[in-house]
Amino acid sequence: RRSPDVNQRSGVSVRVSIANYETIVACALRRAIRYKEKQAAPRPSDLLYILASTAGKVELETLEEGRETKVIEELTKKALLNVFGRYFSPQEFGGLLQRFEGGLEAEVGSEVPSFVYRERFGKEEGFAPVAAKLKVKPEAQEALFASAVEFVLEGLHLNKRLNRDRVEGKYRYR
Repeated sequence: RRSPDVNQRSGVSVRVSIANYETIVACALRRAIRYKEKQAAPRPSDLLYILASTAGKVELETLEEGRETKVIEELTKKALLNVFGRYFSPQEFGGLLQRFEGGLEAEVGSEVPSFVYRERFGKEEGFAPVAAKLKVKPEAQEALFASAVEFVLEGLHLNKRLNRDRVEGKYRYR
């Protein structure tokens, strides 16, 4: 099976990047307006929406037809895993992983207001490494903190340290 190719001469890669950026920013702005938040920050749970802004714009040569959505999802996961690996190691979150082993669950999603993340995880010691490294203050920067929490949870899931289920349009990490 061949990996997906992007024809650089056609400019598709630039158009797709711009369309995806606009889609993600629109998700963040819509959430901020809906919940009257002071800040807007994209989250990993918003990445689901780039399927629509990517599909049909990239020509994928695979053995099986109709796999475009699955390929886009896999590329998105690999990108998030790559970025997570640049900033963190799963070992930095040993305390947080122990809390999950002890029964902690996290339900996150694009439609969850940012203050919920602050209330639920703002004082959670396990998120201290991400807050410190990214210089995010849960109380003052709720939207950024929500994004950071999701980034860590998804990074740990993709590193096979947390289980994740999709439940009613949200993700539950356990």
